[in-house]
Amino acid sequence: MRSLSRHIIFSILLSTLVFPGIILADNMESVPGQVLVCFADGVDATELMSGNSIGEFSILLNELSLNGGQLIFPGNTPNRASHNRFVVFESTNVDFDPVKAAKALMATAEVQSAAPNYIRPLLVMPNDPMVPTQWHLQAGSTAAVGLDLAWESETGSPASVIAIIDTGVDTTHPDLASNIWTNPNEIAGNGIDDDDNGFIDDFQGWDFGNNDNDPRPHNTPDATGIDVGFHGTHCAGIAGAVTDNNLGVAGAGWNCSLMALKLPNQNGDMTDVAITGAILYAIEEGADVISMSFGGPDQDGMAAFMQDLMDEANAANVVCVAAAGNSNTNEMFYPAACEGVISVGATDENNQRASFSTFGPWVDVAAPGNRIWSTICQNYEFGFLDGLLYMLSMGWDGTNPYMYSDGTSMACPLVAGVCGLIRNQSPGLSPDLVLERLLSTGDEVVFDQPIGVKVNAGEALSLLSAAPEVPSSHGLHLAISPNPFNPSTVIKFNLLAASYVEGKVYNSAGRLVRTLVSEQLSAGQHELNFDGSGNQGQALASGMYFVKIQTETEAVSEKLLMLK
Repeated sequence: MRSLSRHIIFSILLSTLVFPGIILADNMESVPGQVLVCFADGVDATELMSGNSIGEFSILLNELSLNGGQLIFPGNTPNRASHNRFVVFESTNVDFDPVKAAKALMATAEVQSAAPNYIRPLLVMPNDPMVPTQWHLQAGSTAAVGLDLAWESETGSPASVIAIIDTGVDTTHPDLASNIWTNPNEIAGNGIDDDDNGFIDDFQGWDFGNNDNDPRPHNTPDATGIDVGFHGTHCAGIAGAVTDNNLGVAGAGWNCSLMALKLPNQNGDMTDVAITGAILYAIEEGADVISMSFGGPDQDGMAAFMQDLMDEANAANVVCVAAAGNSNTNEMFYPAACEGVISVGATDENNQRASFSTFGPWVDVAAPGNRIWSTICQNYEFGFLDGLLYMLSMGWDGTNPYMYSDGTSMACPLVAGVCGLIRNQSPGLSPDLVLERLLSTGDEVVFDQPIGVKVNAGEALSLLSAAPEVPSSHGLHLAISPNPFNPSTVIKFNLLAASYVEGKVYNSAGRLVRTLVSEQLSAGQHELNFDGSGNQGQALASGMYFVKIQTETEAVSEKLLMLK
């Protein structure tokens, strides 16, 4: 990395400075000639995508000028049948319209969701000497998240894997290298796909933008031309920099492993095909948590496709964490707004909503995201102007690989690191229960706009260690219909044995708004009616709610969406 003189005199209008973070684009571009498809369950996608099949679907492919499809995750793995649902089709027709094609494919019985292949804009105590610079870790601070207390009961382990899906991670960074995940079933450098997952020599992750086994970042200009290649390494340090190593910064996940999955190609584009491949890879290789500091608004079926992808991760018991966006609006942002994803807003040093943070009842939790000090890559040289910008606005000293950055991009990996600690302490805890844990133990902070409760890692880990893990064998499940609802909905559940049961409804900030039941119930089927009113009979506002049913042995929660 080039060392820049701190004595350079250069005039820059501060109003023109652009701080990396999540860049929210109203109209994202897509890769010409490509459309993504998630086939419906039970459909033989291998035959349909070949282009050699007969029938109405084949006729439609010809009408749309689509050639044979290609599997996004090619591996011959135990989950292949499920992963084979995700396919990219391509057309060489210069007049190809991916939006029209996606809508036509969605109209068929064989396809569950389809969308253009969009190019995503980027979202941007221990003895570690830079801990005093990390305000979000300070013991006793009301603006911090209580990691000092969380670490007293849990410091993670390499068995708890956090996938960093981003611009790449500098796997050789001295404050990250010891925590970088390695594929136990792959022999490095032998040119063979040892584990038959479709990726040769994926010893430390994969570059899904360039389809190679080097997940380290390269120069990645954003829409303004500023290099944001450091972004993934910065997020990785927040989630899991090596901690208590007398070097640099401390990561929330302390001893958790970091799986490096890179998205940008040589042009700096991050496509939905790359994102899909990275998520399926994280699922297949056993990630416990996925950190996603990227996204965009719903556009041409993209939200539905993302939802199918998140459902795939949740079905594999993977906790998905995503940045809510930096738009300072309530516009829903995907994948953060998908069901089964922990959506994260940002707070600042004053324990307030960061001025840029997206908000709304769909944002689950909040965490520090303003001027967060963390690791940056050193595996390539920054350009002169980029380096100068980092020095003037982000605290880089021109030599050491650390600096500040802002955004829900930074809040997201902080929460992902906390989730890594939770999953290490209680590996069987489902994604829904991890979210419920964060909601029920978070700090209720008064914000100018709703961004959920602020994560309290100390409380989440303290209460978790004091309580037995919820056994999954009892099989408590909720059936909610209708959902979304107006004006009321019915929650059904079955008890295998008599038990004292509490049924409660919480709003998106984690505050209790209605107790539906709190009494001894017999074994058998039970129904609870929620009419959209609070405990005092007041009408509740439209938005996202959570219903939690807790017995003497287990608990389960589900989202409710009330539309008026």
